[in-house]
Amino acid sequence: MGALHTFWRTGVLGRCPECGRTSMFRSFYDLHETCAVCGTRFESSSGEWLGGTAIGYGIGAIVGFLFVLIEMRWAPFASLGLSTMWTMATIAAISLVATVVGYRPAKAMWFALLYEWGFMSRGDAPPTGSPPQR
Repeated sequence: MGALHTFWRTGVLGRCPECGRTSMFRSFYDLHETCAVCGTRFESSSGEWLGGTAIGYGIGAIVGFLFVLIEMRWAPFASLGLSTMWTMATIAAISLVATVVGYRPAKAMWFALLYEWGFMSRGDAPPTGSPPQR
């Protein structure tokens, strides 16, 4: 139950995975360096944002794939009179918007996984590589 709670609190709500009292984000995309309440370091090494980017791209790809399947089955864009090229451009634009909008929750989900796997630390201490003790 602890991992699901952490995933909900961090991945969906964007809160600190350790205490859950503050937001991890200082703006729509940028993270605070540490939690203001408990001191958990959100990015302890450069490149940790790559997992969130991969998840965000995955969200965009899944949305694009679903729209392609919808178009192939029910042809909502073709029924609007759009040519194949405009249909593809519309689906690409929808996928791009889904990627941009989904990046923040994807980044939060990635940091929830990093926390559960023990790759986050408090203050200047290095990550332990072991899951948090509950």
